[in-house]
Amino acid sequence: MRLEEAIMAHLPGHSEAAVSEYRTDSGELRPLYADVMAALDGMGDEGMRQRWRQAKREVALDAFSFALDPKEFRPVPSDWIPRLIDIDEWQVIKAGVEQRMKALNLFLLDLYTGKQEVVPDDVVYSCQFFYPEYQGFRPAKDVFAHIYGIDLVQQSDGRYVILEDNLRIPSGITYQLKSLEIASSVMPELREGYDIVPYDIKDTYLDLFASLCDNSEPTCALLTDSKFGSAFFEHRYLSELLDIPLVEGSDLYIGYEGDVRMKTLDGDVHVDLIYRRVEDLEIFVPGLTDAYLNGKVVLVNGMGTSVADDKLVFLWVPDMIRHYLGEEPILDQAVSYDLDDPASRAYVLENLDNMVLKTRQGYGGLGVFIMPDLGGKLPRAAGAADNREPARHDSAGYHRLLAACHLRRRGRRVR
Repeated sequence: MRLEEAIMAHLPGHSEAAVSEYRTDSGELRPLYADVMAALDGMGDEGMRQRWRQAKREVALDAFSFALDPKEFRPVPSDWIPRLIDIDEWQVIKAGVEQRMKALNLFLLDLYTGKQEVVPDDVVYSCQFFYPEYQGFRPAKDVFAHIYGIDLVQQSDGRYVILEDNLRIPSGITYQLKSLEIASSVMPELREGYDIVPYDIKDTYLDLFASLCDNSEPTCALLTDSKFGSAFFEHRYLSELLDIPLVEGSDLYIGYEGDVRMKTLDGDVHVDLIYRRVEDLEIFVPGLTDAYLNGKVVLVNGMGTSVADDKLVFLWVPDMIRHYLGEEPILDQAVSYDLDDPASRAYVLENLDNMVLKTRQGYGGLGVFIMPDLGGKLPRAAGAADNREPARHDSAGYHRLLAACHLRRRGRRVR
């Protein structure tokens, strides 16, 4: 238990109230963690330090980073002890995520091609990333969001809760894959005794791309914002994994027939599909919006998806599931408040010390204010919450959640 206590003591904000997924409330080691704890104890303090140094070296050698400042190398903070999920729990998560993604896509299709009635009009039309110019447009296969990033936590009572949806330019899968790769390399003994479900996204992604194109072997490209972008490591990693070109805006142009062309060493070629990792198409490739709307190229994800990951629209996702699918949500979501509602705004302000405030258009951790960590001071960016005028506010409030994750026992299938 000595090593475990040392690890817990160095956790940011650690206190006696912290939850250990390894032990029961009475402090007893959960039987399902016996093998993992035995492996950790077998490494010893010095062995663990050596493994951590080895992992740190691999991070530096492969530039495993998320750059908030392009002038500063910022390695991805990682815990090299894997988090495992029992296969039965994973099946519930899988069903819940599929249900949610299906409802969000139906909402987007209804929004841009019909008349959606779930989310109030003033919420939709005040969304920064709602694009009225796309109304009447139907994307390939009527699907707007093909890749879906979901922020999910498991609470201390075992329930899985959704914190937010990410459909604009979902990011993060690479950090999971790379962390697993490094952890498996430096501490392979932690995998012993577990039947781990294979996790290979390459075929899944390439089959998805082909299903969206008329060409069974489409020419695809991954459009990055540049090597100075915050998620460039992910762009590079995915390009290499999927074996598709990594391109900047200057590598693409619109041809005489309105199609998208890509410059290569062997001559310019037609592009069927762009896996985009940028929001503003025209800044990077002038004319790309028209090419997309005219069906000359497929975009993954499609344009217009951003309205569905608006932090205020989030409040109505359970209603989307009931309206479009006739089902109850499988996964719960964080209790959230519309700050335009006087009663909700008053409640949030009265309980500010226990709240998380998010700007509607924030992403990648931007525009998130964890009030307990700010000493209850209302950030200026969220100051509109204290405005009593009847205007649509640009933020939403969420209850802070206590989360925990769990490993599962020998012989059980896990993710």
